[in-house]
Amino acid sequence: MIRKKRIWISIKYFLYIFILFVLYAMQTTAGAFSFFGIRPIWVLPFAVAISMCEDVVSAAVFGSLSGLLCDLGSQALFGFNGLLVLCGCVTISLLSFFLIKENWKSALLLGGALAAVRALLEFFFFYLIWGYENIQLVFIHSVLPMLVYTTALMPLFLLLVRKIKEKCDGQWKE
Repeated sequence: MIRKKRIWISIKYFLYIFILFVLYAMQTTAGAFSFFGIRPIWVLPFAVAISMCEDVVSAAVFGSLSGLLCDLGSQALFGFNGLLVLCGCVTISLLSFFLIKENWKSALLLGGALAAVRALLEFFFFYLIWGYENIQLVFIHSVLPMLVYTTALMPLFLLLVRKIKEKCDGQWKE
């Protein structure tokens, strides 16, 4: 029984890691999955979904891993997204464990809030404090559509993580 449990838990986390790296490849592929030139951050909704469905340690690990993958694919200081997404995923995990139901509405709300904080901090540090002209155009045409596109993916990834968790946890409990 314990051996079967370990095997299915290992399969579940291997699937999570595999999906995370596939999503990172989709995120960094130039021109792929863009909608009018706007690409979402694919790994962020997946990390939020894992945070809502799994324990705090898993949320911390996958939050920091997805944040560091975001750092590899952006011009941000390495560790900026890693630390930000780590704190956000741990907070989301604790909120969903103690306070909030695990449904698509809360996924939109919590994931959208984390994506908004990340996007606003990135906009502030990359554009606003440097005093560029017409930065409102960057915000309207780049930051906001990316934020909406990323937030719209949250319920899909929550459904995916739920299915993987139910399938793997159901196998060893039988």
